[in-house]
Amino acid sequence: MIALLRGKLRFRTPYTLVIEAGGVGYEVLCTQEAYDRAVIIGKEYEIWTRLVVREDSMTLFGFASLAERALFDQLVAISGIGPKSAIAILSGIGEAPLREAIRASDVHRLIGIPGIGRKTAERLIVELRDKLLKEEIYSAPSEGGGKVRNDALQALLALGYQRNAAEKAIRDVVRDQPEMAANVEKLIKTALKEASAV
Repeated sequence: MIALLRGKLRFRTPYTLVIEAGGVGYEVLCTQEAYDRAVIIGKEYEIWTRLVVREDSMTLFGFASLAERALFDQLVAISGIGPKSAIAILSGIGEAPLREAIRASDVHRLIGIPGIGRKTAERLIVELRDKLLKEEIYSAPSEGGGKVRNDALQALLALGYQRNAAEKAIRDVVRDQPEMAANVEKLIKTALKEASAV
């Protein structure tokens, strides 16, 4: 499995890069963000990759970050979304905005992505929303942050808040005030204000 390429950029055309590594030129079909980062021919670049093998082809897909590749993997696991469609979806909106649109069940924003109709947008939400919300709640940049977020979530649920509202309040607080992710009491108090304001 080719997980990462580091080498000189030899050729670029939307949205394909040719990267020479170890004397071999690898053709990589990449996302918009990965393409935008690789601009100078002859310069060394690093790109995260996923090799997809089919009966009649082997295609190397490229990503600007591990997070982008992880979301690609989740997209292609959905019935009816192939690797090229997943690349197009990621390129049409970007990894972080796509995650947020799915978490927020924002069908209109998803429909705004070229090639995405209402049925596909709704399928993305149904298949990925809960997974992405759990990932966000249970992962945190600071050590122990996942436990703090989970404890705060359980406290809000115990107080009678709906899960969606509680999760959104915690997300918004941690996004706007990252320092709150280290203290469960402060996170609960601030999230309560946020949830009550909705």
